[in-house]
Amino acid sequence: MVADAWARIAGATAAARMRFDAGLGDVETAQRRTLADLIKANRLTAFGRDNRFVEVTSAESFSRLVPIGDYAAFQPYIDRLIEGVGAVLTAEPVRFFEQTGGSSGGAKNIPYTDAGLKSFTDCLYPWLADLIARRPAVTQGRSYFALSPVGRSLNQRIGPYPLGSPLPFAYFGALRSSLIELSAVPMELRLLADFDAWQRQTCLCLLQAEDLALIWVWSPTYLTEILRAMRRDASNLLPTLANRLAITQERKSVNRRIETLENMLCGSSDDLSAIWPRLDTISCWTDASSKGFAAELQALFPRAFMQSKGLMSTEAAVSVPYGDGAGSVLAAHSGFFEFIDESGDCRFAWQLEIGRTYRVVVSTGSGLYRYDTCDMVEVVGFSGDTPRLRFSGRAGVTVDMCGEKLSETFVASCLELIHVPTYALLAATTSPRPHYQLLVETSSEKPLDSTLPERLDRALAANPQYEYARRIGQLDLVRLKPVDDLYGRWKRHRLQGGVSIAGMKAPVLLGQVDSLFLAGLGNAGS
Repeated sequence: MVADAWARIAGATAAARMRFDAGLGDVETAQRRTLADLIKANRLTAFGRDNRFVEVTSAESFSRLVPIGDYAAFQPYIDRLIEGVGAVLTAEPVRFFEQTGGSSGGAKNIPYTDAGLKSFTDCLYPWLADLIARRPAVTQGRSYFALSPVGRSLNQRIGPYPLGSPLPFAYFGALRSSLIELSAVPMELRLLADFDAWQRQTCLCLLQAEDLALIWVWSPTYLTEILRAMRRDASNLLPTLANRLAITQERKSVNRRIETLENMLCGSSDDLSAIWPRLDTISCWTDASSKGFAAELQALFPRAFMQSKGLMSTEAAVSVPYGDGAGSVLAAHSGFFEFIDESGDCRFAWQLEIGRTYRVVVSTGSGLYRYDTCDMVEVVGFSGDTPRLRFSGRAGVTVDMCGEKLSETFVASCLELIHVPTYALLAATTSPRPHYQLLVETSSEKPLDSTLPERLDRALAANPQYEYARRIGQLDLVRLKPVDDLYGRWKRHRLQGGVSIAGMKAPVLLGQVDSLFLAGLGNAGS
């Protein structure tokens, strides 16, 4: 069954890989054609009429005529869609909405059309084909794809549209049946409304899947939290698992499996490879604030290949892991992409320079045009003349108590520079005087380096506004606060606000808007 499903996937994706590979040598042609198709299909929409799509004849005129916009600029159009009006952003009908969180905490409603779904399929097929070719051991077992938010009912709607795809694996098109067949976790679990029940059943299913070969999650914290739950609840999980296994396996085999899991989950080993002896690849975010968590996963599964996810978000598929080299390849057929450089000038994909950092602006088949994602990427190489990108953080996420204007990207680079050994985030605090707290996940077994605040302060001083605020006494020195289960506490705080854990990112910078979370920490130090 497993071999047949993987064989079907390999056969169905081979041609897509060849087309993707052939297009890497001429990114300008690919991008201009993608934009021309978008404009032609949607010129008579409300947005197209408002922004003079009929006058767009090139990438250059598109950039001249259509302003860059954030979610607020699109919200009036999206509100009309939710009211049931057609042909607002796309000529194609909207199939469903997805929700994603903004930096201010509010939900964004993102429409999906068939063309928008195809833009994901167009890069996920080549990714799968390339993965099978480079990591053939993934085909020797089942997989775990964390695709859907927890607790979502199939009946939830936004206006006349479903909230979330009614079908699992919608991004994978015709491959969905094969992927469901390979899944170690039944699709029905995504509909559980109770988080604790979902987590328990997910743990049981994954522990039962001794043949697990591929794990595909968004944030590495999604997986680290499942592993934490397995270890915490092992005494309750393993007897239930033994009863499940006994239905289909001999007692000797069951005892051997349970003994292995007890050694892994209840012992002191930092190598958990024996939980899934066939695990070949873990695909997840590995950059920016996810870097430390990805390193933690690599340490737990040292024989697994850690594959960077590339830049995929609810709004757009921007880059995909593919081929050789650092970073991920721009998905040039999955949208039209523009890049804002440090001086504020807008560049096209064929104008990017290696070593430079840019903010990503996307135009998609689901109706976002020149949409400012606030995602920052660094160009780390090229495949053909198509840029390879590495996610470096979020622009626009800044904290400013005394004019220092710290950005998430800058803070992430400072934390990396001083080699904080585990997850950490910087939190703005105004009492008793303005200062930043360095919150660091810790435990009694791993005492913290007391020099971290001074070293971080020196790193932050590379920002002249921060250095000035410190020098004249507006800001006090950074203060160190060890917090047991720091990310777990953040996760539970966000869950109470209705945020799904599937794509939950680990922040590295918190402002005053997050004061409720900071207050809830209380005496949370280890």
